[in-house]
Amino acid sequence: MLNQGENRKNLNLIPETPSNRAKLHGIYLIYWFINHQTIMHLRHLIVIFSIMLATFSSYANEGTGSDAEDNFHQGQILYQDDNYDAAANSFSKAISLSPDDSRYHHWLAKTYGELAESSGWLKAMRYAKDAKKSLERAVELDPKNIAALTDLMEYYKQAPRFLGGSNKKAGEVSDLLEKLKENNAHSFIDHHMTNSAQNS
Repeated sequence: MLNQGENRKNLNLIPETPSNRAKLHGIYLIYWFINHQTIMHLRHLIVIFSIMLATFSSYANEGTGSDAEDNFHQGQILYQDDNYDAAANSFSKAISLSPDDSRYHHWLAKTYGELAESSGWLKAMRYAKDAKKSLERAVELDPKNIAALTDLMEYYKQAPRFLGGSNKKAGEVSDLLEKLKENNAHSFIDHHMTNSAQNS
């Protein structure tokens, strides 16, 4: 298709007469309409493409989250069956798909703890360090994860110093747990009193 400048140049070659002038106006209108429709068509295509891209991204994110949960639940089943190697693989896959979920890191830490207990000395040390790292990550992601805090406190209490054990850190985590339990108790009482007042 000729561009608008070339169209105008070719149209200027037509002799200037009243009848030709009317024809030229009509031709200009046709060119304008074609160009306008082309632009509108492109705009529509861009809008449609944007919607399709957003929809695809949404489905992709939902699929990723679903796959992470599937691996997480599979890991829990394997853990209950004492199949700790396979459970660790499932939890690791869940973390690779959704790395910011505190639960995944906590359960991976629990699995490493079980593997440490059933392994030789060298492997046990590696699993213990991995368990500590996963517990600390779980608490970092969710400071209100009471189950992860409790396991981290126990790790600090029981592990030797060269594997990260620390009575001081255990005490600090214990203090956090007490505060969380107090806050939860207050929240429960407030919620119960509010419901009672609404129902009275």
